[in-house]
Amino acid sequence: MKYLLILLFIIPFPSLSNSVFQKTDIKLNNKIILNDEKNIEKNLYDILDLNSKYVVNFWATWCIPCKKELPDLKKMKIDNEDLKVIIVSIDKKSINDQLKFLKENKVNELTAYFDQKMTFFKSLKLRGIPTTLLIKKQKIIAKKEGIFSYNQNSLEQINNFFN
Repeated sequence: MKYLLILLFIIPFPSLSNSVFQKTDIKLNNKIILNDEKNIEKNLYDILDLNSKYVVNFWATWCIPCKKELPDLKKMKIDNEDLKVIIVSIDKKSINDQLKFLKENKVNELTAYFDQKMTFFKSLKLRGIPTTLLIKKQKIIAKKEGIFSYNQNSLEQINNFFN
């Protein structure tokens, strides 16, 4: 009996881990600056229009789980025209090196921005990467810390947050 109780605390219940995203309500900082693929500074508010649904993923070239989830983000972008998928790198490498990495991994179709000083990342007090945010009307409405897998369940949860 003692070992059964220990196992119950060690092994999470599947019914409790079905939620991919956690609900949040965080207004974005209107002073956040990101760099685009041409290294031009862009204000986050200028990047995110008020009428679109955004899936924003923080990543880096050295992050193995990030590399694994990039093809899923690409597939989600291709399959769902109503979702705008943006990847934000916190890598210190040059933007050109990061763009080369995306091309070599066949995910260069993703819209990429670069947060080399990590101002956006730090403003949200995120714990690590990969982290995926759902953003609507310049507010973060949900987040997922850890690797994102694109499947019917995750898409339903995303759509539920946006509807």
